[in-house]
Amino acid sequence: MNDTGALFFVIMAGLAGIMALVYVPLRLFLTATARSRRLRLLQRIRRLRDELGQPLES
Repeated sequence: MNDTGALFFVIMAGLAGIMALVYVPLRLFLTATARSRRLRLLQRIRRLRDELGQPLES
């Protein structure tokens, strides 16, 4: 009975470690790409606002 509990703990700890190894890099990648997308969108908005602020040329 004691060996079964220890084996279960080792398996669960191993699965948690594998999940962390997959989750952490994936989360960092998704955060970085979302941030760069947001930054590009803000830059486009600023450019459009600047263009709209310019007087029209005939």
